[in-house]
Amino acid sequence: MKAMKKLLVTLFTVTTLSICLGKTVYASELETIALELAQEVVSEGTDLDIIATELEEESTDDESQLSVDNDLKQKEAEIPEGNMYVDEQGQVYYIELDEEKEAETKEEKEEGRDKKDKEKNAKEEKVEKKKKKKPTYSKEDLRLLAALIYAEAGNQSYEGMLAVANVVINRANSDVYWHVDTIKEVIYDNKWSVQFGVTIKNKKTGKSRLDKALECYDTGKFPGSNAKAEKKAMQRAIKAAKAALEGENNIGNFLCFNANRNTSRIKKKYDYKILGDHIFYRTK
Repeated sequence: MKAMKKLLVTLFTVTTLSICLGKTVYASELETIALELAQEVVSEGTDLDIIATELEEESTDDESQLSVDNDLKQKEAEIPEGNMYVDEQGQVYYIELDEEKEAETKEEKEEGRDKKDKEKNAKEEKVEKKKKKKPTYSKEDLRLLAALIYAEAGNQSYEGMLAVANVVINRANSDVYWHVDTIKEVIYDNKWSVQFGVTIKNKKTGKSRLDKALECYDTGKFPGSNAKAEKKAMQRAIKAAKAALEGENNIGNFLCFNANRNTSRIKKKYDYKILGDHIFYRTK
């Protein structure tokens, strides 16, 4: 028992000196110091059992504190991010979030995004359909326009024929010629002047050049020695009329055309485009 007490005194002494002096105690000094302190402790009647008990209690307190710290860290880890608040004094507060409300808010946002996406897609589809949609026209519109092209520009290229067709369509769609809206009204219009001279009837025969062209269109028969060439010209005219009615345009918004001779006045005053034997332009 005495040996045990001596050992405890020695350990206690070494620990105390190391902490208080802040330096290493060598073995040569250790024995001397330990014996002196042991004699002093024994002489004063210090109960070594009490010292050992105190050391053991301090160790137990340290372990308890460590256990508490570990429990706190574990609890903090279990708390969802954003649900904990720590004040300046270190007091921890836990905030309970309304999960149902959060879910509803998230769902509303997703619904809002879905609605916007649907509206955007619907708009894009509508624009796309509008681009793809071809203008509608009747058989009579095609008949009149093709016959007019044949009568006015039967000896011209396909581009020249298409340009004549677009003059007609531009007038039907223009606010300048507010009094005409259809292919037929444009072709036979004489309110300010006669644009299409082929509609004027011959006094002897009572027929216009357009009337004769319509007969060729209806019957498929062409008079004269060049019937084969005239039939091909009508086929080009029909093709140009269809293209123009379906939106093909090679002269922009021009509203007039004339024979390409003695046109210096037109060239000075207006924008124009020459295709074959015709000059196309706009006066208003």
